[in-house]
Amino acid sequence: MNSPIYAVLAGEIAETRSKDRDQLGRIPDILRDCFDDLNRELGEAQRLRYEIIRMDEFLCLTTSLQAALRSALLLACIFRVKSQQQFDVKMELRLSLGTGPAEWYRDQLRESDGTVFRRADDGLRKMKRSQRLMISTGDDRLDGEFLVTCGFMDLTMQDWTNDQAEALFHKLTGKNQVEISEYLNISQPAVNRRLKAGHLEAIEKFLERYETLFA
Repeated sequence: MNSPIYAVLAGEIAETRSKDRDQLGRIPDILRDCFDDLNRELGEAQRLRYEIIRMDEFLCLTTSLQAALRSALLLACIFRVKSQQQFDVKMELRLSLGTGPAEWYRDQLRESDGTVFRRADDGLRKMKRSQRLMISTGDDRLDGEFLVTCGFMDLTMQDWTNDQAEALFHKLTGKNQVEISEYLNISQPAVNRRLKAGHLEAIEKFLERYETLFA
């Protein structure tokens, strides 16, 4: 009997060495707010089970492989917005997405182990300081493809402004431009400009490719 396949996201705050003690102390609360806001937007089957490890690292798991990349990008967007609101400085996440079985799945994620946890953790440890996203599936062909596409996503994510990240978060959760304009109290053309500048078209193509592979 085949083991269930999961997606695990291992993440950390980029460049924490430049943050002071007060900022580091507030990061776990910001991360909890981000996960809670994200889970409110996701369907029940897509919600993330998460644990914060130390001050600036976390693990999260989902049974919805198809939705895992979208969840990762949504998390990057909402963290960018909330950290900017709290600290008035640009802060980013480094995210490693692994897929596979969890042979030793425990009540606490930090005590769990297995293929999917090791792929996510190994990916995070191997990422360069400039990288923001990595995907590891165990399939050399797919991982080679994702290495290239994630390289482009690194540039895109680091180029986001706070306003662009906020608009992208709402668009990727399913809102249309009119709904986003009403929520943010800006014009629909302003929403459109933010989404274009945030490279929405390229992000949607990336998501479509990933979601087709894991349908």
